[in-house]
Amino acid sequence: MNLENLMYLKLQFIAVLMFILAEPVKAQLPGYPDPVFTEYFRLNSGGWTAGDATISVPLPDGRTIWLFGDSYLADVNTINNTLPCLFQIRNCMLVQDSVNLNQLTTYIDDSQTGVLRSTFKLGPDDPAILWPGHGFTDADTVFIYLDEIDGSTLDNLGTYIARLQLPSLSINSINPLPAYGGIQSGRAVITDTATGYRYIYGNRLNWIVWEPVIARTLIGTNLEAPYQFYTGSGWSFNHNLAANISSDPVSPGFSVIAMNGKFYLITQENGYLTCGLGREIYVYESDKPWGPFINQTLVYTIEDTFNGNYLLTYNAQAHPSFTENDELLISYNLNDWVDTLQPYICPSQCINLSRDRLDADTYRPKFIRVPFNTGVSIQPTIGTSTLLFQNPVERGSLIRIAGNHTNCTIRITDISGRVYSLENLNSTNPLITAPGKPGVYILQGFSDGQVVFTEKMVVH
Repeated sequence: MNLENLMYLKLQFIAVLMFILAEPVKAQLPGYPDPVFTEYFRLNSGGWTAGDATISVPLPDGRTIWLFGDSYLADVNTINNTLPCLFQIRNCMLVQDSVNLNQLTTYIDDSQTGVLRSTFKLGPDDPAILWPGHGFTDADTVFIYLDEIDGSTLDNLGTYIARLQLPSLSINSINPLPAYGGIQSGRAVITDTATGYRYIYGNRLNWIVWEPVIARTLIGTNLEAPYQFYTGSGWSFNHNLAANISSDPVSPGFSVIAMNGKFYLITQENGYLTCGLGREIYVYESDKPWGPFINQTLVYTIEDTFNGNYLLTYNAQAHPSFTENDELLISYNLNDWVDTLQPYICPSQCINLSRDRLDADTYRPKFIRVPFNTGVSIQPTIGTSTLLFQNPVERGSLIRIAGNHTNCTIRITDISGRVYSLENLNSTNPLITAPGKPGVYILQGFSDGQVVFTEKMVVH
């Protein structure tokens, strides 16, 4: 057994031990699936069909860039929804239309073949692996962080900045950043015009845990110039003095957003590439961009399975430009693995890489919504401020509608607008029946022909 195998088994053992010792959380969680957004990325042909990373960059004209790592270009077999086991490219960029969200255009290098069709490369014929970090726009340029990855060890070999021209999104340049002693920059970026700084979030590996740190640079400064790092009490160009901005570790990919006058860090428990582990998504809060990020809140537990087995789950990412009614959109990634440790067996669809095929949905992003209050807390309910009932609800269950809604007609529709049911509500009968089919529904109350409330209903 070589050193790499020993290290892998060690990490697996630690992961299993941490899982056994962890205290299970059984409280009602505020996050709920967004099947509509998930459906946007269930493409069958004509470009990108599956991948991971799932990082969004909003553009000034209303379009959205979506960045993916290892990706498939192969058409999906629509009979059994499968793809060949081996992906085709190492990164990919999609652009989502500003009006028709179902319309996603794939940007690849059609002049090349094989993995060289990847969107981002260090040269036309350079096979280096570049995985995307976060990005942002400034004037007529899109800036995207890229990590160069060692194909054998998956170690980070350096970080680059890609510049894309607006509106064409042609790539103008890809330049290296200074080495910061193992700190991987560009996990998230916040531009704060009030302070005049752009804050760049990164992480560094400490044994087997990732520690979050923050750097800053003046708005308008060349991003390849040295960054200042937060030391816990001030800022320094010495990256060795960088302080952790949270006492808890983060996942390899995480997000930081500004929302409702607060700063929120969104991360996923590290599952150490073990199926069934790392399924919790957490949110932390702070009054300042540099933290400390505190008040850990568990907002969602991933329950995706295939053939009765949990998948690998990782890389939860926030997409604040798609926030609606104070509900933050978050994605996470799925994957499959041959896991030899009981009882954490993955579906293991690709034991024979040349012969087997995998279900496309086991390597596509999933999306959820997490409601935020206008204050500092995350509320365990969804919908408008009326807070009529708690979500999710069980299919076919009776739901008590809170508040005084006498002589009110309740209409329940599915996401497409199709009416599921109409029920009359009064003070002696404040109950309605939840739909019998799981999904997301819209519940509206009408009184004297006027809409008096609108709520989303998540049915399990």
